[in-house]
Amino acid sequence: MLIFKYNLKIRDMKVLDVKYGIEITRPWNPAMYKHNEEVATQMKRNLEEALNKAEAEDDRDALCELAKIVNGYGYSEDFTIGEIWEETLFALDYKVENWWLHREYPYAVKKGFVPALEKEMIGYK
Repeated sequence: MLIFKYNLKIRDMKVLDVKYGIEITRPWNPAMYKHNEEVATQMKRNLEEALNKAEAEDDRDALCELAKIVNGYGYSEDFTIGEIWEETLFALDYKVENWWLHREYPYAVKKGFVPALEKEMIGYK
């Protein structure tokens, strides 16, 4: 029954702003989480396409740059293109957090790897 003790009502949350028709609150509300998950899914899809393209074209430089965007670290020459691609796809599927995508995705857009999105994540500063 302790679950209900910490269950905040929307009316108890401080509204900071409204974006895309969603109230930005502290703490976050369910609509914010849902929106950010949808945006993260699109970001991951675009990054996966960019990774697949770089791997198919044997473009090690692009693949390493994308790996840094996803993982936060690079790879030495000791790693094959296939290893970099495989590890980065795994990280994209299972390790990367939404806050990291929010921070790094604009850089991937700037570098021309992925397209800009119509909507961005909300609730991050």
